[in-house]
Amino acid sequence: PSIARHYDEVLVKDEKAKELGTDIRFKHKQTEQAVLDLANHAKFCETNDMLQRLLHVRNPYVDCMNVLQAEILKRLRECDNEEEEALLKDALLVSITGIANGMGNTG
Repeated sequence: PSIARHYDEVLVKDEKAKELGTDIRFKHKQTEQAVLDLANHAKFCETNDMLQRLLHVRNPYVDCMNVLQAEILKRLRECDNEEEEALLKDALLVSITGIANGMGNTG
């Protein structure tokens, strides 16, 4: 949810869209809690030490890529130079690939 909030803060201008993002994050948190309650767990993956370690190592890298991606998208929206736009589009593709690989490698 904090990454989604960051995307909203950087990229979303419309107030109704911001409200929608807030509502979705709230429902996401409620859903997470419901899943934990049903599983009688205090946190996700608490019975899978290997996955916890993988996520602990992965998240700082993927989180940084998400922050960079939001900035790239913001700059793309504001760009009026074709050469810079081409560079930003390449950077966006690199960020998409990096995030996808990071997520795919650990689930």
